[in-house]
Amino acid sequence: MTKDYLVSVIMPVHNGQTYLAEAIDSVLAQSHDNVELIIVNDGSTDRSADIVQKYMAESKKIRSIEQENAGVSVARNRGITACTGDLVAFLDQDDFWTADALDVQEAFHRKHVGTGYTLAHQICFLHNLSDPPAWFRLQQLDVPHVGYLPGTLVVKRSLFDQIGLFDIQYPISSDADWFARARDAMTTMQILPQTLLHRRIHPGNQSRHSKQIQGELTQLLRASIKRKREAK
Repeated sequence: MTKDYLVSVIMPVHNGQTYLAEAIDSVLAQSHDNVELIIVNDGSTDRSADIVQKYMAESKKIRSIEQENAGVSVARNRGITACTGDLVAFLDQDDFWTADALDVQEAFHRKHVGTGYTLAHQICFLHNLSDPPAWFRLQQLDVPHVGYLPGTLVVKRSLFDQIGLFDIQYPISSDADWFARARDAMTTMQILPQTLLHRRIHPGNQSRHSKQIQGELTQLLRASIKRKREAK
């Protein structure tokens, strides 16, 4: 019988006290038990560190890394370089997984060893908002759809050696840049049909910085075009 892969879960945290416990609970509740959770505290000034310390006292699966506030891209990279897992997954401080999220993705990777990374479906829901914010209004709410974001991503650790880590020149859109680089490198990927992530839409989402995101997306698109031209 094939041994289950160790999955390293990277969770960047910056002033996440409001929803952090729910996010951590969803990792610890996973039916896939071979998990390590690396929480990167990105210069939080609220009670986030206290919450993490409480969980660390109760679970040996959790490790914590402290850094000065440098942004989510730097925090994710710190987690990747510190992890020991065969597979790497990511969960934001304000979202949560279904209990079988890692089981589903890990099982697929064991069966399809040539796959570099998988994505899954997500469902977005409003929290402390009566209407979707302007930046979200063209997206789907309360309906399962493909999540092109780290919360549904499970990737072979070795792929980061090939593709590289998240590019910190894109403070918000480094995930989109990483997906573009993986696509340009012809990395084998698969989108799974299961809905595994619950994404919370609330006033503090980083995605509210729509103008900055648009500028970053334009920049990374140009970089992708340049890579393709150079590859010819």
